[in-house]
Amino acid sequence: MARFYFDSGDRDLTFEDEIGVECAGLEEVRRAGFEGLIDLTRESLKSVDGQQLFVEVRDENSDKILRLSLSLRVELLK
Repeated sequence: MARFYFDSGDRDLTFEDEIGVECAGLEEVRRAGFEGLIDLTRESLKSVDGQQLFVEVRDENSDKILRLSLSLRVELLK
């Protein structure tokens, strides 16, 4: 199994994963990244129009291989 690093943050801050997680393949990496983005959203999402959150995955060589992101858009319709 290879080790992957899941960095996360928003427009202003990036938290670099120094520990990493061992994953069997890219599908497992994608699933772990998605779960990480869900957790980050629960912890960090504020009702701020334009807020952006992300999880970016690096491999053992520090090459970026995947980015998952979420943007909040608030529109007043009335």
